[in-house]
Amino acid sequence: MCQFNLLAQRNLDPENPGSSYPKTDVAFHTPVAYPSIREADVAYCKRIERLIDTREKKNEVMNWPRNPLNTIIHDLVTTGENDFPGKLKAYANDSLVSPMTIKQINAIGSDTETIQIVVGPGPYDTKDTPIVNTLDYTKITRWEIVEDWIFDKQRSEFFPRIIAIAPMYNPSFNGISLPEQPMYYINWAQVRPLLAKEEIFYPDNEVRMSYSDFFDQRLFSSHITKESNSMDLAIKDMPEYKTSPLDALYESERIKNQLVEKEDDLWEH
Repeated sequence: MCQFNLLAQRNLDPENPGSSYPKTDVAFHTPVAYPSIREADVAYCKRIERLIDTREKKNEVMNWPRNPLNTIIHDLVTTGENDFPGKLKAYANDSLVSPMTIKQINAIGSDTETIQIVVGPGPYDTKDTPIVNTLDYTKITRWEIVEDWIFDKQRSEFFPRIIAIAPMYNPSFNGISLPEQPMYYINWAQVRPLLAKEEIFYPDNEVRMSYSDFFDQRLFSSHITKESNSMDLAIKDMPEYKTSPLDALYESERIKNQLVEKEDDLWEH
């Protein structure tokens, strides 16, 4: 028993006496590089968009009060000078070509309403005054993921490769809420090394984990909202699903199952 206790004590981290083994700060982590892909080796590729809702139980860790994803991303894209992109570039669409300025980012979701302020003693002594309501980024709970599903015949592997991630919000006009849409898009290749240094708490495994690990290991739950199509429409915007959210959900499940079947088909060939 004494020998066991001595061995156990030797394994303790002096800087973390409450730990049974030395733990490296996530801030020093680097993500594992993705294997390179040659176009000649790609036997199949399908662009998929999916939605992550952080209010779902499996995704609640993304709202971890000590390090929520919405705060991490907001700080990265708004750090710098107003007329230039932030420390992390944000793009207006998923083509990821023209970065937005911090000023443009801060204007997203802002809504101006006019209220009357009393300026004199009489009941009609009022003045129309514009009030600017800015978006509360801490209320962001939904994220869009743009990814490619690829079959690499050289490695005989079928896998997803995230291309971009986008926070979702509901714009408003004169106090009227409009349909949800992406605020901006983040290039996953640019943000992944930064997220590798940001810790996330994952209750199923208390080994220190980064946001990059969380996404790379596909520990989130989501549903598919779009697959590449000739009309470039999301499932909910297709004529046959516009008036039937339940049928749109079934279509999302069909696409997910189709990806599984596609992998089997590719293996056969």
